[in-house]
Amino acid sequence: MPLLFPNLRVHQVFGANTDVGKTLLTTALIRSSASRYAGAGKRIFYLKPVSTGPESESDVAFVERHTRQYADRIATRNLFQYREPMSPHLAAQLAPDLPFPKSNDELVRGVEKYVAEVASGLAGKDGHVFVETAGGVHSPALHPPHTQSTFLRPLRLPAVLIASPHLGGISTTLASYESLSIRGYDVNAVLCLHDPYYRNDTFLRDYFKDRGVGFWNVRRPPQKQGTVEEDAARLAEWYASVEGLGGEQEGEGGVGGAVDWLDRKHVERIEEIRSMPRRTLDQVWWPFTQHGLVNTEQQVMVIDSAHGDFFDAYYAKPKGEEAAAEESILEPFFDGAASWFTQSHGHATEELTLAAAEAAGRYGHVLFPSGSHKPALELAEKLLATVGKGWASRVFYSDNGSTGMEVALKAALRASGKRYGWQGEIGGDVGVIGLRGGYHGDTIGAMDATEASTFNKAVDWYKGRGHWFSPPAVLVEDGAATVSTTGPDAWPGLPDSLAPSSKATPDGWAVPFGSVADVYDLKTRSTSPLAEYYRAHIRETLADLTAQGRQFGALVIEPTCLGAGGMVFVDPLFQLCMVDVARASADLFAGARDDAAYAAELARPHDASEWRGLPIIFDEVFSGLYRFGYHNASSVMGTTPDISCYAKILTGGLLPLSATVASSSIFNAFLSDRKVDALLHGHSYTANPMGCAVALRALKMIEDNDAADTWAAPKADWGVSTKDESARWSLWRREFVDQLSRLPQVKGAMAMGTVLAVDLHDPDADYGSLVGQAFLDRLRAHPVADPTGSAPPFRIHSRPLGNVAYVMTSLWTKGETVRAMEDVILEELQKA
Repeated sequence: MPLLFPNLRVHQVFGANTDVGKTLLTTALIRSSASRYAGAGKRIFYLKPVSTGPESESDVAFVERHTRQYADRIATRNLFQYREPMSPHLAAQLAPDLPFPKSNDELVRGVEKYVAEVASGLAGKDGHVFVETAGGVHSPALHPPHTQSTFLRPLRLPAVLIASPHLGGISTTLASYESLSIRGYDVNAVLCLHDPYYRNDTFLRDYFKDRGVGFWNVRRPPQKQGTVEEDAARLAEWYASVEGLGGEQEGEGGVGGAVDWLDRKHVERIEEIRSMPRRTLDQVWWPFTQHGLVNTEQQVMVIDSAHGDFFDAYYAKPKGEEAAAEESILEPFFDGAASWFTQSHGHATEELTLAAAEAAGRYGHVLFPSGSHKPALELAEKLLATVGKGWASRVFYSDNGSTGMEVALKAALRASGKRYGWQGEIGGDVGVIGLRGGYHGDTIGAMDATEASTFNKAVDWYKGRGHWFSPPAVLVEDGAATVSTTGPDAWPGLPDSLAPSSKATPDGWAVPFGSVADVYDLKTRSTSPLAEYYRAHIRETLADLTAQGRQFGALVIEPTCLGAGGMVFVDPLFQLCMVDVARASADLFAGARDDAAYAAELARPHDASEWRGLPIIFDEVFSGLYRFGYHNASSVMGTTPDISCYAKILTGGLLPLSATVASSSIFNAFLSDRKVDALLHGHSYTANPMGCAVALRALKMIEDNDAADTWAAPKADWGVSTKDESARWSLWRREFVDQLSRLPQVKGAMAMGTVLAVDLHDPDADYGSLVGQAFLDRLRAHPVADPTGSAPPFRIHSRPLGNVAYVMTSLWTKGETVRAMEDVILEELQKA
């Protein structure tokens, strides 16, 4: 849980290395804080999460010895103590008889629990907690391969860095500071013991001043000499001399100014967070938001930071209902909307952050036309060897899913135009074939490739170009996997062989299946009577449209699921049949042409790699790269596209980047000796090196987890072999989806991969429905407790799609966290 209390300052003390005076200076801060606020009743607390070495020589013992005169207002605590004076992970191994946390998360929970107990026990008075780490910034955690700065990151406590005064200390200190900063820590202050010979402070002071970080050069403690008692007396005199000095940031040899500075930074942080809702309402224009409905400070979610699956967020409360001083103003929220479908690898993932930083340091951004750089080239090679394996030959980079789809549409329509004779026709009315509820982005071409809807009907220059079939959808309804028709299409009667098991619905018909796995068994279903029924319906519809003079240049589908269009899981057999018919119907797409040259074009033998009928575009911006438990849609559909588009999960959600992957026959449509024939489309940030580097790392993380059978348990729950790429499974339990589907207020539910969708009953079911928001509001107000302690108590945050409520996990959200959310979702739905 985030630890930001109005009445309690909490700071985490890191050392640039061992033997830099970390405990010595932490004790000075404690003494100074205790002495400077003696009359205010302020309490000071010292926490050492992990300590190594004999207990009598521990840091806790040291702090207690040198703060005895303030014992009435200072408390100390050590969570885990190991006897051997060595790295914590090794010391713990040599003490099997001592308590040992099962995970680094358990240690983090211990820190959270201690600080929360301190805050609640202050009864409105002020306090200050100093959490001292062990060794340096990257000293190993109890459970490698994590280091301190990594496993303590979920706390994101404001940091105090103790600089190294030794030879080489400037480099060590700056490396430590940069390591903390790149991981999202706020380094509030830097303290350094003065060394008159090396004088590292002469460099460090200006370096940190330029970055707004307080710096204190602290008078050097006395050398050890004489008896233990004499040393202790001299050290006591030194402490007394430094605890109240140093009022100016430049330093006067003491730490008193640092204490004042930390207090001020704490107050400023809280004031800034509390001011952000009003400032945002006054100055920001949100996407997809009606400001007439979202206009109070209590509706603004201020995200202070994000890590893993969670936001640390602030919601303002009405006057008179503000949190008590001993309550944290921040709360953890599970990112159930995956930050608009982007987040997949966890927020602030260290591996992706470092990949971005390395590329930023090497390249920044560089232009790409007629050039190359390592991240872009290697990413193209990776995509062609994975999602494009066996069919694609080229990768075109752009900056987001919508622009990636603009590229796909331009490429497909140009290829069709060249073949069918409308190349370069200005003002032509060539359309696409797609699905109702499809959504490909908000650039004008991508908008025109979808039917009129809430997303585009208020756009004055929108002109829908195409025909959109109403897709049969997959839902688990009352415990049964069901495929049913939706929308206004006039569906003909089902074949007799299907009629006994089917039933009539207001939109046509519904067919039950034995299981979700049966629905996605396309090897069996592709030769079924339903497949023939689909193909006939699609072919007849297209024949009628082309007879009316309609012309089409591409088939565009979102495989598996229409995301923004309502989280509709489309019958994959229907999409496969759309591809089959589009490829087999060149005669329908030729328009009025009947000349001999065109007849010869149709008659000539075509290479197997050439597109046929119409170019097929798979929009996998949302669904691809394991969002739904598969690498790419070809493994589900059993067929490949001519163009596919990837974004969002491509970089794990960290940076905007999209890749449009195309076959050689699409690419060849743009080859000539005239520049005007090229694909004249591009973006200033095409093939951004940071985005490409992060994408390479994100893809490797997926491959590594797949190879390690990370998803073996959820696959087993769904009865799926870990090696079966075509079978469907989810991180959400099969039994849970069954339970949801049987609730009276639920029309149906569906889960695949990371995504759970709940279709709630509403007579006005569409994007404007409010029932989904009402349910998610109740869900957000319901605390979720993870019984294993692997996650702090949290709430679920998501956004509705009309009457559809959905919750998405990351690719490696812990099973215990998902189980805890399942319990709360069921509980809230059962109340309605």
